[in-house]
Amino acid sequence: MFCEHCGDTDGTETGVDHDERDCPWSDTDGGPVTIDAAELAHTLWATTDGSPALRAAIGLLNDHGLWIKRLAERAGLLLIDYSGPAPEAYGIDWPKVVEALDAKDLPASSGELRILFIAASLADTAARIPLGDAVSGLDTTNLALVLQAIAVANGRPVVR
Repeated sequence: MFCEHCGDTDGTETGVDHDERDCPWSDTDGGPVTIDAAELAHTLWATTDGSPALRAAIGLLNDHGLWIKRLAERAGLLLIDYSGPAPEAYGIDWPKVVEALDAKDLPASSGELRILFIAASLADTAARIPLGDAVSGLDTTNLALVLQAIAVANGRPVVR
């Protein structure tokens, strides 16, 4: 079985085949992992130091205003450290985000989904999307956010 906590599918991570119910990295009380959206935004910003592409991706999600909150509600799309007393998110699992987008597993408008796909493409070179498809249909506000993110990824100063 697949474990959403550690990603183990065949026992190579823990030595036994398990799922989330018996994962040593799962939440200790068995409850859902709760991630605060403001803390997640702060943590994500802290991880962007030195990477213009990642800074552009996180900036796009933050400026868009929707996705940081939604990602905080979907712990399975985040990188989470379960070693401390409470689970702590420390990043976005971009390949899982792309899988969820490809599987149409994220409820959102087409424009909102395009924003997330573009952010994933900026953050992770494995997430390739046709730019023309991604920007077609974006409203003026979201297109401006994408153009700003592309400039940031290219090392250009942000124009506000």
